[in-house]
Amino acid sequence: MPHHRLLPLLLLPLLALPVTAQEVLPEIVVQAPGEAASQAFVGDVLDETHGKQLARWHQPLCVTLRGFTPDQEGRFTKRLQGAASIAGLPPAKAGCKPNAIVLLTDAPDRLIDRMLVQHPGIFAPAKPSEVRRKLADGDVARVWSVALTMGADGSTPDAAMKGGAVITSVKIAPGNASRLASATRADLFRSMVILDVKGLVGLPLDAVADHVAMRLLGQLGEAKGGRLPSILSLFQTKAGARPLALTEWDRALLRELYTAPAATTADRQRRQIARRLGETAGTAP
Repeated sequence: MPHHRLLPLLLLPLLALPVTAQEVLPEIVVQAPGEAASQAFVGDVLDETHGKQLARWHQPLCVTLRGFTPDQEGRFTKRLQGAASIAGLPPAKAGCKPNAIVLLTDAPDRLIDRMLVQHPGIFAPAKPSEVRRKLADGDVARVWSVALTMGADGSTPDAAMKGGAVITSVKIAPGNASRLASATRADLFRSMVILDVKGLVGLPLDAVADHVAMRLLGQLGEAKGGRLPSILSLFQTKAGARPLALTEWDRALLRELYTAPAATTADRQRRQIARRLGETAGTAP
């Protein structure tokens, strides 16, 4: 993949109030159910792609944090790196160009509006109305990610919008695609998580970091269905019933998302992840 210019994410002002780091509460361990539950879990947390392939990183995750104290930054970054290693991503090098940002604020709607005015390229090619529909939903963690359609071998697409991140086409050699295989793959290019401080009261910093890691590493939604114990349900379930760290199912989901064939159909990717998830949950990372 060519060296992309970083959009002006790092120019955003610090509009945030730092979250208070708390002691980590004991993790809740629940015996995992079987294959049917894993299929429901995958359907619950993997965002609807409307037939598009599941996107993942094919380069190190390089995250910058805004609104955190220095001590919190260190702890948060360490948790993110730990999750990335489970996914099999190599560690980012010192001085890397950030491809993801986590913003901590007490006014997420105002921050989003300000970004749309001052740095609209962050969300390109989406229209402001689309951004507001997706992000102005009141969730504690509001996630925006951009994926590129690349050649199956990681080759550079033919054309990209200037200043944006949408790819319109790739060169496809004759005979490269089939009903099972694809000539393209979906690469995560840029991700952003906006955290609303008001929804983090009483939550351990490490738990929040693990939740954010899952949202950054794939286009994963919150586990609203309560199918399986997952850090993705951190903001959905009552205190005392939610895991406060990556569970065995979370670890297995990351491993399977990153080992599923990248150059195949979305349906086949989902089926393989669901099938393998039941087999591998609980194994060592």
